Amino acid sequence: MGLGSVWRSVARSFASALAIEVVSPKISGVTASEALKGMSSPRFIHTSLYVYDAVLGLPTYEGCAPIGKTLLSLVSSTLENPVVGTNTCLGYGLTAISLASSILYSLREGACGDPGECALAGYGRFEECAREERPDHLLKSIELANPSYHGRYYSPRASGSVFELLLESAPWDLVAYNVVSRFSATLDLYSLARSVSVDELVEAVGRLYRYAASRYADSIAFKSGGLMLSRLVREIASSSRVVDADARRILVGELGVNLGSVSDVVGSALALVLLRREWVDRHDAGYLEDI
Repeated sequence: MGLGSVWRSVARSFASALAIEVVSPKISGVTASEALKGMSSPRFIHTSLYVYDAVLGLPTYEGCAPIGKTLLSLVSSTLENPVVGTNTCLGYGLTAISLASSILYSLREGACGDPGECALAGYGRFEECAREERPDHLLKSIELANPSYHGRYYSPRASGSVFELLLESAPWDLVAYNVVSRFSATLDLYSLARSVSVDELVEAVGRLYRYAASRYADSIAFKSGGLMLSRLVREIASSSRVVDADARRILVGELGVNLGSVSDVVGSALALVLLRREWVDRHDAGYLEDI
């Protein structure tokens, strides 16, 4: 296909984004200095290596890149590795594989500039492929990861394709909503951070995380604690009178909330920022012949 180093940059960006997001200070979730609910930054950093492999392998499929099959392999590999051994990548894996697939389909059509625009350009083909793919592997991935909430993914009304399953899940699940809405949450956050330098990314994560938590209902908070907890989280995140340290103390220490779905969309936005930085720098250096 001739993508060469360009596709490796895509895989690197999604893998690195997971590591950067998890070690950064923020109002909830795992950080470099604080583990949460059996998860720690070393486990996520090790997971990023598997994310790299999963995204790197997408172009090996001549037609549609299988979302469920790729996700199942990713989740299985991390769970089987004793360094990880827990669910670290179900939501981020689904987000990254879907977003990277859209970018892949766009690149196959020719030149591609800004990665956000690239993802939108390939979304039509992504949706076609997701509507053709059976949901069995996706459901198996969720069953294997065994998240603390199951929610709408386990609905008996689940339809016959990956896309239809995500569409049905979207009102209750931020990751599913993001995918079926043409990555609207990811691109919203990307628009805020697309010009941030690499050296400023760790600091930017905290701002993005708080913005996302105030704007989008986190799936874990909603499914585990209901509408009232979800509203409380958004009020705390949006309040200018509550500093980050106090917000984290309330959300993590007192409420025990891990905003995992917010982490997933923030991570995916970081991946686009990293990819843009690499593509722009390569283009300016005159050796990005594929783009």
